[in-house]
Amino acid sequence: MKYGRDLLKDVQGYVPGEQPQGQRVIKLNTNENPYPPSPRVKELFDKFDLDWLRKYPDPVSSQFREICAARYGYDSPDWVLIGNGMDELLALVLRTFVDPGDDVLATYPTYSLYEILCQLHGCPLKYVDLDEDFQLTEEFYTTPARLCLLTRPNAPSGVAVPREAVERLCTEFDGIVVIDEAYVDFADDSCIDFPKRFDNVIVMRTFSKSFSLAGMRIGTAVANPDIMAEFMKTKDSYNMDAISQLVGLVAMDDYAHMEMNAGYVCVTRERVRQELIALGFDVPDSQTNFVLARWNGSPSAKELFERLGEQGILVRYFNARRLENALRITIGTDEECDTLLAALRGMVG
Repeated sequence: MKYGRDLLKDVQGYVPGEQPQGQRVIKLNTNENPYPPSPRVKELFDKFDLDWLRKYPDPVSSQFREICAARYGYDSPDWVLIGNGMDELLALVLRTFVDPGDDVLATYPTYSLYEILCQLHGCPLKYVDLDEDFQLTEEFYTTPARLCLLTRPNAPSGVAVPREAVERLCTEFDGIVVIDEAYVDFADDSCIDFPKRFDNVIVMRTFSKSFSLAGMRIGTAVANPDIMAEFMKTKDSYNMDAISQLVGLVAMDDYAHMEMNAGYVCVTRERVRQELIALGFDVPDSQTNFVLARWNGSPSAKELFERLGEQGILVRYFNARRLENALRITIGTDEECDTLLAALRGMVG
């Protein structure tokens, strides 16, 4: 088993400090936003008051929940829960609604953390393969489980299952459906209204991607108040520190800034996708802040990953079934993406 720096290198593709001295690193491997968060966040830190840290934070993030509820189209904060990143909310949903030994359903491929959380909780994760276009198959609708985890748009493909398919799933699935909308601000539509229509649906979002706040660890969940009441029984008392609550509040209040940055990413994403296709990559239509570039030529995708890394360009390579010939590439600034494309042209052009 790997630990420490070896494990970090597997996860991130590099270890800080190991890149060649003086070489600029272009980090396109962890789906971070290349643009800064709202300037109101900086203003908040400019007037930072140490007295904020003297007292315990609001245990239920009341003000933050109120602004999120209003933005998501709900008339009460009772529909919203704030978490220490979406990862905490995913762990919490298992703790609250799944007993050890119960089956959990997910597509394959999907977010790799699902399997780790299920292993820790002692519940089997049942994978059903997406089809060749990364869409749900009939088997997925008919597979029983206590809880379903659906990433929409999907990671690592970037493809979004149509709303009609998700509607069918929520109607037919005999259990709780978690719709993971981590990347939805880069997509054409969302399922944020589904908790109003389906009592068994939980929609989750993160501030790590579109809000440029990966370092703060802020996630939200939206569900029927009866479901939220159960969450409140099992969440940690003070799961959100005072600073994260304030940062999330001011970032959500400046929603237009997030939408502007997401728009920049989407424009660059389509340009990068078309240029990769011109180079011979197979790139599905992405609804996220990354693209999955599948490659069947020479050198192999793994070799491309390694050679890019040697040039200080970090992308993600998955040594996993159906992904052996693919690179997941985060959309960075136009300059960063131009450097990546130039490097790839020299390798495969």
